[in-house]
Amino acid sequence: MKSNALVRGLAVIAALELACQPPAVRPGAPERTPDGIVFRCRAPGARVVQLAGSWDGNTFLRGSEWTRDTRVGLMQDPDGDGVWELRLRLGPGRYEYAFLIDGVFWEADPANPERVADGQGGARSVLVLP
Repeated sequence: MKSNALVRGLAVIAALELACQPPAVRPGAPERTPDGIVFRCRAPGARVVQLAGSWDGNTFLRGSEWTRDTRVGLMQDPDGDGVWELRLRLGPGRYEYAFLIDGVFWEADPANPERVADGQGGARSVLVLP
């Protein structure tokens, strides 16, 4: 019986420790904060990560030609953990977005299952803000 009580006690302690942990950051999942929407992209080893989207001030989806030097929605990774972030103030609406990694690789947001075809065999993520 002491063994069962010990196991139950350890299980309770483990559950309490888990409950006290901060939530894990889901890289790529847009998060609404008081300061705007935070976009995250996990891209360890990347030199430049950009956020391209269909909102005002971002030329994505407007027929502009993209080059390796384009800096639309330049994301930052100040702590070097491989998770790049950009915070934007966006009003209500439906937005399409994608990440451009090192000016070469387009990636839909892996943490956001809402997607539309990009017309080139890939996909863009969709964010709807009420």
